[in-house]
Amino acid sequence: MNEIIKRKNPLLEPLFIGGIGVIFLILFVFTNQLFIVVLFLFYLLLAGFLHLYMKVVMRVKWDISQNQKRLFMNERGECVVQIINEARFPIFKATLQFRSDEQIEWETDQKMQRSHHSYQIPLQLEGRDMITIMLEGSANERGRQGWQAAELIISDPFGLLTYYLPIEHKELPEFHILPQMLKVMIPEITTWKHGFRRAAVSPLYDETKIVGVKEYEGESFRSIHWGATAKTGVISAKKYEYTQGDRYALYVNVVGKTGYTLRTDMEYLIQVAAGVCRELISQDCSFELWINGVREQGVIHLKGGKHRKQLYKAMDLLSSLTEKDIPLNAHFFYQTGFRRQEAGGIPLIIGYPPEKQKGWIQIVK
Repeated sequence: MNEIIKRKNPLLEPLFIGGIGVIFLILFVFTNQLFIVVLFLFYLLLAGFLHLYMKVVMRVKWDISQNQKRLFMNERGECVVQIINEARFPIFKATLQFRSDEQIEWETDQKMQRSHHSYQIPLQLEGRDMITIMLEGSANERGRQGWQAAELIISDPFGLLTYYLPIEHKELPEFHILPQMLKVMIPEITTWKHGFRRAAVSPLYDETKIVGVKEYEGESFRSIHWGATAKTGVISAKKYEYTQGDRYALYVNVVGKTGYTLRTDMEYLIQVAAGVCRELISQDCSFELWINGVREQGVIHLKGGKHRKQLYKAMDLLSSLTEKDIPLNAHFFYQTGFRRQEAGGIPLIIGYPPEKQKGWIQIVK
């Protein structure tokens, strides 16, 4: 737990109070003025009252909440800060101070002072009162953006005694800024056939996919309509409903031609990848995601899945990519992915393609 920082004005330091007491005693001995004793007693009472006052108003509490965790770039997200004074005494001087990431900017209807990426909101609370602060954040870069640190500063009415109450990091607001989704068309390949679906089960075995009968043109023997052949003596073939692949493996290669350095248009590739993920989900396809980068668990990889939950996972993963992710040589990246990807998945390539592997589809290069 973060420690509370206490700052005193020199007037409240014990050594200073003792020195003032000696001076007042000398003055009283030589002048014999009762007023000097009264003044010194008032000074002692003031110091004691300020310490007691601060001890009471330290019972302040706060709550920080946010409506949503995910935002797109330049989209506004709300953060609500509630500060509660549980003491009977009012708080005359208080300040909410926080330091934010550079990529996100904050606005509020209340008075707020800003210095670079540090913000200060002055506050006043009545006894047993609560104040609500509505903050709006807007980020211009993807990634995890939010507050780096925050604290509530409380002072006595004279500003002689100040407490800095730190807010724990886990309470600080944080948004997942998602990349933009570019509109992408996934090209078809000539290996797709009527009645063939790149999935665990082929509709060649599913009679519900039959939409008619056609003349035999060299189709698989499983497509031959034996009933029509027996009646007419002419070989016919079942005509199946056309379906395309429904399982994909998306590869995002963010390194350049050399195979080691990151590309300057890395953000564009990430936006294309986000668009491909959305397009696959809209077509009710499942996909897994491979990204050329290494973390503690190995190559950056999202296991196969479908529906909106998979899209959320993919967007969170794409938003978390940074230049700190160490890229692999392109050859080893594709070798690892093609060896470990799920069976039956159609590889979709974003970035420079593999040199040795075959059977993939290029989205952008």
